[in-house]
Amino acid sequence: MTGTRISNSLWRVFPLLGIGLAAAAADHLTLAGGEARLSGNVVSINESGVVELTTELSPEPLLLRDGVVEKIEFSARGKPSDPPATLIGLANGDLLPATIERLDSHHLSVVSPDAGRLDIPRETVRSIQTGIRRRKVVFEGPNNLDEWTTTDEGRKNLSFENGIISANGPTSFSTKLPLPRQFILRFELIWQERQTPNFQVYFADPLLARGEPGDRYYLQFGGAGLEIKREASRGKRFNTIVILNRTRDQFPDNRMRIELRVNRDTARLELLIDGESEGEFADPIAGIPDGSGIVFVSNTSNGVRQQFRGIEVLEFDDSRSRHRAEDRGDPARDSLISREDDRWSGELTEILPTPKGLVFVFKTDFQDAPMEIPESDVSTVFLAGGKNTDAKQAPHPFVIRLPGEGSLRVSSCRIGGEKITASHPLLGPLAIRREGIASIERTPHPAEPTPEP
Repeated sequence: MTGTRISNSLWRVFPLLGIGLAAAAADHLTLAGGEARLSGNVVSINESGVVELTTELSPEPLLLRDGVVEKIEFSARGKPSDPPATLIGLANGDLLPATIERLDSHHLSVVSPDAGRLDIPRETVRSIQTGIRRRKVVFEGPNNLDEWTTTDEGRKNLSFENGIISANGPTSFSTKLPLPRQFILRFELIWQERQTPNFQVYFADPLLARGEPGDRYYLQFGGAGLEIKREASRGKRFNTIVILNRTRDQFPDNRMRIELRVNRDTARLELLIDGESEGEFADPIAGIPDGSGIVFVSNTSNGVRQQFRGIEVLEFDDSRSRHRAEDRGDPARDSLISREDDRWSGELTEILPTPKGLVFVFKTDFQDAPMEIPESDVSTVFLAGGKNTDAKQAPHPFVIRLPGEGSLRVSSCRIGGEKITASHPLLGPLAIRREGIASIERTPHPAEPTPEP
């Protein structure tokens, strides 16, 4: 492999250059510590973990030694296809989107659109979740300033370029959307280096006149940390749902990716920061907000820039995550949950293909003949297995993220052409289409065990 070895002095300038170099079709790399980013085309990752990158920074490819790159986000190469409607949970906690062919007493045979046909030993399968569909997109942007409502004074401090809304001083902008009862709101906040961020984001907002009390939620992030509050139209007006000690120095690249999962039927919210869940929280006030507005607020002095990008609103069905996370019962028995929340314990003897689709053959203790349940009636199956404890302890320095909530932890990873080859502790050698991978991340090194006295 030939190319230019990257130097430590060059790393320090990347935070200043990264945004300007980010082309729409470029791969995006986050370097060690998250303090620097690069954009370009990832040509290869060799057996030693060296990443070869072509970029406008250098006439020769850059060679980034093993351990320098923490995350590679691959650019979309064509319209993404819908992921399979089934999610396979493995004994080590990994998730594989795939289409089931059949299950017998020894193997689960599946087809992955990106990794091909796989025969997975039954004892390494922990769960099967069916009927998963791509979440409907309610909004994806920002696309321009005209799709947002603001005041004449506020518009003076707003600008739009390359999918980013910049606020240069105090301002706000809002929109009204057909928000479902359950929805996901995602966005990224960016602030200037050495400046204290000051953001507010209102959601499920009735968009009343300024200062009028209303039932709504809002998130605020500033010098004191991050907080989600509930505003009420009656009684105590402002009520804290969660406070987190998240300060700007915990985000060395001066940006934060937020995901809010809101279920107004159960009065619960989940918060994710940079892809990691911070927990699920209950709304403490009766009368759930039923507004459809979203408002973004920048509370800074004139000339201090803050930015908003990657704003998405999607439909949210929490039944799949709820079923996957709930108590499965006796781990020595198989258990099945239907779409109607019926539950059985026993043995899943087979999954068979039929002219009308897959049939789950399930034997309970209460019937002599096994039940034959169409796939369309099945939500989640937990298998008595997961006995391969060695797989849970196997080193897996890389995580491959796949569309459809898929994630695979692998012990090695190599890019060559349009294929990414990897070694998985349960699935064995894998060859995955590059265009089917959303990102590759390096997991933190585990702490050394403390010696016993």
